[in-house]
Amino acid sequence: MNQHFYRKGEDLCKEPLHYTMSGLDNIYLKNGFEWEWEDGEKYLSVKDMDGLHRAIGLHIVLARKAPTGKELRFLRNELNMSQADLAKVLSVSDQSVARWEKGHCEANGGAVFALRTIYLLSLVPVEERAALLDGLVERLKRLADADETSDSIVLQFKDNKWRDPALLAA
Repeated sequence: MNQHFYRKGEDLCKEPLHYTMSGLDNIYLKNGFEWEWEDGEKYLSVKDMDGLHRAIGLHIVLARKAPTGKELRFLRNELNMSQADLAKVLSVSDQSVARWEKGHCEANGGAVFALRTIYLLSLVPVEERAALLDGLVERLKRLADADETSDSIVLQFKDNKWRDPALLAA
C-alpha cells in the first residue's frame, strides 16, 4: 500500500513524487520538495529530510501491521544501528535480523514490539529519557503492588481526565 506524505500549509502537487531515497518502495511525497539544477544536472531537494524520515518512522511503528523487511531496515538505519547492534539489543542473532530485512521470514512479535519501543524512545530528547523511563518503572512497580484481589476497576476523574488511581503518582 502506498503511503503519501505532505507538509501542512504547502500546496499539494498534482502528481506525487515517488520517494525512493528512504529505501522503501511505497513512499510518495505530495509536497515539501523541489527540483534544483546545478551544473546542468537536476537534483531533488527535500525540505526537512529528518522530519520526513521521522514521519515515515512513526507511520511504520504506529501501524497495526508488522513492519516489512525494508521497513525494519529503514528503522534500524534511522537508529544508526548495524544488524549486529540491533540483534544484540533484541537478543537475537545477526542472521535473524538479516533474514527479517531480506523478507525471508517475519520478525517475532516481541522483537517487533521492542523495535517499535526503541524507535519511539529515540524520538524523546536525551535529557528527558531518564525521567520518562523512571516514571514508567515507578508506574509498573505501583501496578505490581496494587491490590489484585478485586475484579472491580475503580477510576477517578481528575484534571479533566479519567485515571486509574493505582497509576497516579504517590
